[in-house]
Amino acid sequence: MPKKFLISVAVILLLSSGALANIGQVQCFEIGALNKVKVVGGFGIASGGNYLEIGQRQMESKACLGSAAMKQGGILDQQACVGSMGGQNVVLQNASVSGVQGQLIVGGRRGHGLRAQGQSLTLNLNTKAIKIGGIGGAKGSQSFVGEQSQKQAYRGGFSASSQFVQAEQSVKIIGGPSSNVVVKNNLDVNMFQGSIAK
Repeated sequence: MPKKFLISVAVILLLSSGALANIGQVQCFEIGALNKVKVVGGFGIASGGNYLEIGQRQMESKACLGSAAMKQGGILDQQACVGSMGGQNVVLQNASVSGVQGQLIVGGRRGHGLRAQGQSLTLNLNTKAIKIGGIGGAKGSQSFVGEQSQKQAYRGGFSASSQFVQAEQSVKIIGGPSSNVVVKNNLDVNMFQGSIAK
């Protein structure tokens, strides 16, 4: 909801102003990652992972208005390993991340105008590990580190905002031939902030 609202506000303000003396910027990203590692029956070892780094940066300036700059980025890492002799061992990791930010400087008469900025970051991590029968174990971890920052400089003022998140999930199972174990981890983070000055 905050992401759609932020983009809509930026587009509406840009289109409705009708003036060329404006600065408007929007950037967004979405990540979806799945890592599944599984061994069933017999003897086996399996491992898998995902690693991703992203970054976005924008800057714009106009002599009559000022300048606006923003950047956002993050690192997602998923790693899992299972080993089994008979039975079934599974690690399943899901991750989804979305970030959006936008800012706007609209010129006005005698230095009066509109300045707005906003940012939103949503993170969801889910890890599930299962061991059924047999001898063996499973381990896995996933993490995300991300940051958003914005700056505006204009006649008579300055504004800045930033937000940061660091999250990690981990699981480890070790069991004998008659053990059945399930571990589930869920993590949800929603961050939003915005400002408007006129």
